[in-house]
This record gives sequence, C-alpha cells and structure tokens, in this order.
Amino acid sequence: MVNPSSQLTVGDVARIFGVETWQVRRVVDRLDVEIPRFGRYRLIPRVLLGTIAAGLRDSNWLPRQEDNDED
Repeated sequence: MVNPSSQLTVGDVARIFGVETWQVRRVVDRLDVEIPRFGRYRLIPRVLLGTIAAGLRDSNWLPRQEDNDED
C-alpha cells in the first residue's frame, strides 16, 4: 500500500510507476534536489513525482504518454 503522506519512499514511488526500485534511485540521484533521509530510507516529496516520471521516461524505463495512446 502506498504511503498517504506527502513523502514517499523509493519503494512507494517504484510501485506507483510499476518499475524497479533501482530505477527510481538512479533518477533521484540525478536530481538537483537534496532528498532527505530517515535512517536508510529516502523520503521523496510527492511533488517530485512528475519530475521522476519524466526522468524514468528519458531513461526509457517508463513508456512515454504518446506510446500509450491508441488510434
């Protein structure tokens, strides 16, 4: 189940997008935003989901919007 708070773990984000956790970590590591940690967990602000989705698409780990459109 996805955490309802304003911050998500890497695993939460991976489940939202249906990708592997290592893919989310790679994208987050490339961001110019410092991601806070709680122990060993990265706490990703929910507002970054769009940016992370774009990073996953740029890495070809998530289909682009137009790839999902059917004619």
